[in-house]
This record gives sequence, structure tokens and C-alpha cells, in this order.
Amino acid sequence: MATLTEEQWDTIISAFREINNEKEKKCEDLLICKKCKLQFFNKNYHGNYPLCDKHRNNTFKAIVK
Repeated sequence: MATLTEEQWDTIISAFREINNEKEKKCEDLLICKKCKLQFFNKNYHGNYPLCDKHRNNTFKAIVK
């Protein structure tokens, strides 16, 4: 198994950060809820049927309240 030098790790880490920065969503990328047409932002959503917090089936909301 080959070991990587510190310089190689720095190169890998900087390349990884560049790729992730390109993938980040911008604040202008607002999603529109399919049920109530409300605009909202969610940086982690990558699907085809966006729903706002009110219409999402979120089991953790019941625990927090």
C-alpha cells in the first residue's frame, strides 16, 4: 500500500474543496413548494418534488415540539 506525502494530501484536499465550492447552492436558488407555492431555501435538497417545512412529512418535528 502506497503512503501519501503531506504535499500530496494538500493537493487532494485543495482539489476536494474546489469541487465542493462549485457544487454549493446560491441563495438565489429558491425552491417552490409543490403544494402551497411558497418559496423557500434548502441547501441540501436535490429532488424533483420540493415541499416546504409545513408540508414535509418530518417525524422529528413531533419530537421537538
